[in-house]
Amino acid sequence: MKWIGLTGGIATGKSTAKKLIEGLGIPVIDADLISHQVTAAGAEGLRQVVFHFGNEILNPDQSLNRKKLGSIIFADIDHRLKLENILHPLIQAKVQKLKMQYQAAGHQICFYDVPLLFEKNLEKLFDRVVLIWCDRQEQLTRLMLRNQFSPEEAELRINSQTLMCEKVRHAHYCVDNSTDLDSLEIQINYLIKTLG
Repeated sequence: MKWIGLTGGIATGKSTAKKLIEGLGIPVIDADLISHQVTAAGAEGLRQVVFHFGNEILNPDQSLNRKKLGSIIFADIDHRLKLENILHPLIQAKVQKLKMQYQAAGHQICFYDVPLLFEKNLEKLFDRVVLIWCDRQEQLTRLMLRNQFSPEEAELRINSQTLMCEKVRHAHYCVDNSTDLDSLEIQINYLIKTLG
């Protein structure tokens, strides 16, 4: 089975690309979704995160306040690294289990959607890496609209990631999502034919 890393930048449209890939019958393991699972109420990941960051990152119903935690980790690299060290082993255990299940089911290709693939130097783990990118101004606009961020908050989130030009240099395939859904769909269909 070909193991394909799928990455992008915040608000570049990776989730939309993921849906298009899944629509073609190809499995995509989603690191963010698994991260939500391991930090759900009652999960071991949440217990460890609260132990480190304190009860102020919890909502009144004891679920994780992701916005509050985000404001802490995006402002301090040490906190961000601590969070990653807590969650990474829990996420990887689930990823490996899913990967083996898809391989046993006979899938020829499986994607792993990893937002921080380049930031964590994970590219060597994959047969190929696909980058979903868009123009920086478009990225800023989408992020401000999607998350109701100020321009400064959006810049802070984008600047916490590797520069897009660096990601483009290191990806095997780059999908430009600066325009519309039709263009993205054409590129995804071509990509899957190329990978197959």
